[in-house]
Parts: sequence; structure tokens; C-alpha cells
Amino acid sequence: MRLIYLALLLTSPLTFSNDLTSLFNNSFKNSSLAFIQSSINPYTNSIDKSEGRILKNKEGAIFYVDHPFKEKYELTKDEIIITDIELNQTSRMQLSDLEDNMLIDILLNGLAVNNSSYDLEFDRDTIFIKSSLGEGYNQIEVKFKENKIYYLKYNDNLNIENLIMFKNLAVN
Repeated sequence: MRLIYLALLLTSPLTFSNDLTSLFNNSFKNSSLAFIQSSINPYTNSIDKSEGRILKNKEGAIFYVDHPFKEKYELTKDEIIITDIELNQTSRMQLSDLEDNMLIDILLNGLAVNNSSYDLEFDRDTIFIKSSLGEGYNQIEVKFKENKIYYLKYNDNLNIENLIMFKNLAVN
């Protein structure tokens, strides 16, 4: 009987971490999400907010910013296509031109427990994604509520704190 308890204790953290990792990956893989992003800028002492949607497709994901400006970001394995909808202007950025961007990597490829670019730490309903490279986004905090992704929080490369709150979009 003690052997069973010991086995349960040893496999519980692994099962728990796999559950949160799967929950994260499924949140972006199988869902359409609405988001509100708040950025706290310590240099201007201001809070900027934007609202939008994330829709997945075969090639990657499309991020629509609906407010305060109308923009679209198409994220594929090779590039980001940025469209200013109001001005009808498009630009492209090759992902190979960006240095290891942990946030783009996990949005495109999901989380992997054994990734050399980052380490994962787990706490009940939270994943802490910590860069192994020590560059860019040093830590991303992902919080879950009621078995759904609730928010994602990080400081960007300009040290501006970002909080992205999520909710699932209704399926029509």
C-alpha cells in the first residue's frame, strides 16, 4: 500500500504540469479567444489598453486589434504580416529577423516541457515560463481559472508590463 502512495506522490507533479501545459496548448490551438491587453508604461506613467480577438488557422494565428485602432497581425511559421486596416497598409516581418522571441514561439508552437529556450515552473493554477537565454521576455506568467486560460502577464523588451486577459469567443 505504501508503494502505491509513493507512486502517486512522485507522479502527481508531472501529471499536474502536463495538465496545465495541455490546457495552455489547447487554449490557443482549439479556441477563438477575445482579449483585453493593458500595458503599464513606467516612462510615460500611462496605461494603454487594446481589445481584440485571436483566431487560429492552418498556417498559424490571426490577431485582430479592434480597439483603439483596427489592426491585423497574421502570425505564421515564417513571418508576421501586419495590416493597418484603417490606412489599408501592410508590412511584413520575417521571424528569422527576430532574435529568439519566446512569446511568438509559444504562441506558434505551444508549450513543451523539455524546450531548451525556456524552463517551466508550475504552481496550482499558474505556469511561469522563464527564458533560458536571459534575453527578451525573461518571464511570462500564465494564469488559469475554471480550466480556461485567464491571463498572460509579462514585461516586454522595453520593460513595459503587459497583462492580457482572455475569454473564449462564442461559437456561432
